[in-house]
Amino acid sequence: MADTRRKHPTYDPDAEVTTVVAGHIGVIELNRPKALNSLSVEMIRLIREAIDKWADDDWIQFIVIKSSSEKAFCAGGDVRYVRMRDKKRMYRFGDSFFEEEYDLNERLSQVNKPVIALLEGIVMGGGMGISMHGSHRVVTPRTLGAMPEAAIGFVPDVGMSYRLTHLDVSPAVGLFIATTGWRLSPADMLYTGLGTNLVADVNKFESDLHSGDLPEALRSNALDPQALQEPTSIVQKHHEWIEQTFADGDWGAIEARIVEAVDASSSIGDAELTQFITKVAESLQGASPESLVATVELFRRAEHATLREALDMEYKVGSELRRGKNFIEGVRAVLEHKDHNAQFDPATTDQVDLQKWQELLA
Repeated sequence: MADTRRKHPTYDPDAEVTTVVAGHIGVIELNRPKALNSLSVEMIRLIREAIDKWADDDWIQFIVIKSSSEKAFCAGGDVRYVRMRDKKRMYRFGDSFFEEEYDLNERLSQVNKPVIALLEGIVMGGGMGISMHGSHRVVTPRTLGAMPEAAIGFVPDVGMSYRLTHLDVSPAVGLFIATTGWRLSPADMLYTGLGTNLVADVNKFESDLHSGDLPEALRSNALDPQALQEPTSIVQKHHEWIEQTFADGDWGAIEARIVEAVDASSSIGDAELTQFITKVAESLQGASPESLVATVELFRRAEHATLREALDMEYKVGSELRRGKNFIEGVRAVLEHKDHNAQFDPATTDQVDLQKWQELLA
């Protein structure tokens, strides 16, 4: 008898999200390659529908989330569309978008069966949100992760204020990733625990999953990190400096330490550390000072919060930022005109109202 459950009722090969039941595996495939799978509200709803259907279905052993494109797993949420509405002061659309996205992030954390994200290519922003809350985050030699929200006048969200302050390593490393928008290599992903497994070929790994033996599929497809082009995590190599710089204080204090380190870098006597500090400073040049201040306040509190509490704080901070001008300007500069020359206001950290963000999160 034919397996009548192989296809989910919403299956559509031309849809931005396709959902299929293949044997005992529920597969969610992101299929908006021209936009690097940036999440629209319709995509969020389709993912949520499949998760809700399969989470308590005993037929489904695993849930796999993957991309139809090798270039990107998911580059984030479709904030350009949110910006278009916000610019017209039609804030309710963006409010609803983020409410549904954050609810999906929380829902993914509640699934009591393996949720396996196949992280081929770019994984940023909202892409982190639909992958990091599941049980398995499978990276490849081509994975590139980041949370670059400060460059668009926003803050790291989708529950990443919680995940990055509860890493296998330390909250300081998470704050470093969040404020600098650091481009995470596969080795960085594995070191921090954002990546749980490394495979050479996600397609072969997915095929082997159909045996029903997840541990064996992971074992037989495992790639030795030493085979990576950059086998050593840069974040791991400079963990001590990151800890000393980002472990405590508000953004003003952290920024002062970075400036001091840049000024002293010529006398450090460690060429690799000097290069790293220079790169850190350069990565911050395009960030909104307001976003950096708000991010630190958010992360200090998320360190002691539940995922739901962190998501609620992200929503509160994000809503406030979206009603200002820096989000509009940041998305314009990075994602629309792509001139990467945002004119943020305030332009410097000392001009940002720190008390405003502390009171908002009190």
